[in-house]
Amino acid sequence: MKRKRIFLACLLLIAVVSLSGCDVNASNLLNSSQEKDKFVRVEIVFTDEQKLVTYLKDLGLESDARIYVGGASTNNFYDARGNIIGAFNYQRVLYIKILPEGEGDNNRGD
Repeated sequence: MKRKRIFLACLLLIAVVSLSGCDVNASNLLNSSQEKDKFVRVEIVFTDEQKLVTYLKDLGLESDARIYVGGASTNNFYDARGNIIGAFNYQRVLYIKILPEGEGDNNRGD
């Protein structure tokens, strides 16, 4: 019984040291399978009237987006599987229309 308690205490100590010594967010380890990136299917219309049907992570700036002096910014767009297929500049966007899945067969972003 005493050996079992010592073993469990050592195991707990090793777990605490290994998790606190690394730059690991333990809450992300538990929720990583539940919380995946959700992509929104959109049609982006640019100021030169070109249209692009693609997927975005968010309808705002992503956390890894770049903002340049003067207001220009770049953001990634994705295919249906979540692979990055390009980037666009928000300064050239006229509007973004949210599309339901399957709408818009003339898509260049899929």
